[in-house]
Amino acid sequence: MESLNEKNFGGYDAYFISELLDEHECPVCKMALRKPIQTKCGHRLCLSCADEMRKRNKGVLICPLDNSILDSSEIFSDAAIERVIMQLKVKCSNFSSGCEWTGELKILNKHLGSCEYQTLKCLNILCSTSLLHKNLKEHMEKHCVYRSVTCQNCKQKIIFREKQIHEENCEGLPLCCVNQCGMKIMRKEMSSHITDSCANTIIPCQYLNIGCKFKDICYIKKGMRKEHETHANSSMQNHLSMAISKLDALENKITLTVDTLENKIASKVNALENKIMLRVDALENKIISKVESLETKTVSKAVALENKITSKVESFENKNASEVVALENKITSTMDALKNELISKVDAQKDKIMLHEKNLEIIKAFLAVKTSL
Repeated sequence: MESLNEKNFGGYDAYFISELLDEHECPVCKMALRKPIQTKCGHRLCLSCADEMRKRNKGVLICPLDNSILDSSEIFSDAAIERVIMQLKVKCSNFSSGCEWTGELKILNKHLGSCEYQTLKCLNILCSTSLLHKNLKEHMEKHCVYRSVTCQNCKQKIIFREKQIHEENCEGLPLCCVNQCGMKIMRKEMSSHITDSCANTIIPCQYLNIGCKFKDICYIKKGMRKEHETHANSSMQNHLSMAISKLDALENKITLTVDTLENKIASKVNALENKIMLRVDALENKIISKVESLETKTVSKAVALENKITSKVESFENKNASEVVALENKITSTMDALKNELISKVDAQKDKIMLHEKNLEIIKAFLAVKTSL
C-alpha cells in the first residue's frame, strides 16, 4: 500500500512514555488512533485513514486486516478507546531540545503553545529567522534587524535595518545653519529659516533694478539681513533719484516705441487694405463668371427638358391612339363572336324543339290508334 500523507490524515504522532498497545494503534498509519472507528469485524481505524482508503478504492472500504468489505452502516465511533488514548502519558515533542515536560496527550497542544523549547519563526514579517520560544522576545527586541524602533528626532516608527538611511534624510534632524549664524535648525525648517529669519542670509537691495550698487557689498559682508534695513532707510533719497531717472528713461523708451509701433501699424494697415481690394476684385470677377456660366447651363437644360417633354407627349398620344383602335377592333371582334355563338345556340335550341314536337305527334298518333282499338 502507498505511504499515507500524515499532514492530511493519520493518527497521533507523539512520544508516548509507555509502549503503545496494539488496540490503540491504527493498522493503516501505525500511529495512535485519532477519532477511532470500529468495524463489524471488530477492528479499529483512524477516521481519516478510513476515509482515505475509501477514496482510493473508488468508494469501497476494505478492512486492512481481514480484507472484508465494510458498509458505512456497520461502522461507528469508538468514544471509549478515544478517551483512553487521550489520557496516555506523553513527552513534549521538544524533549530533544531540552524540554522535560510530560503529561496526558489531551493537553499536549496546550503545552506546545507555551513551550519555551518550541521552534518558532520571528513574528516580524520580513524576518525569516527560526528560534526557540524562550529566545523569541529578546531576538525581536534587541537582535532582529527588522524590529520596529522610534526615531529620536521625528518620533516616527521605522525598521531598524533602515535606521541609518532614515537618519541621513530625517526631516527632524537638527543641523547647523549653512550660513553659520550659530543656530541649529531641523532639516525640514532649514529652507524657511534661511529665507525668513537667518541674520547671515545675503539679501540684495530691492532697488537693484534702478541702479543701486548694494549688491557689491553683499558678497563681502555678513549679516546682510539687518544691514539691509539700515541701507534701505539711509539711502531712500538716492533710491528716489534713481527711480525718477529710471522712469524718465523708461518714458522716453515707451514714447519711441509707441511712435515706431504707430508707423509700423499704419504701414501694415495700408498693405492689408491693398491686399483686401485685390481679393475683392478677383472675387467679383469670379462671381460674375460663375453666374454667366450658370445662366447658360440653365437655358440649355430648360430647352433639353422642353424637347424631352414634347417627345414624351407625342409618343403618349400616338400610343394612346393605337391602343384605342386596337381596343375598338377587339370589342368588335368579341361582339361578332358572341353574336355568332348566340345564333348558333338559338338554332340548336330550335332543332331541339322541332325534334320534341315530332316526338309528341308520334306519341299522339300512337295514343289515337291505341284508343280506337
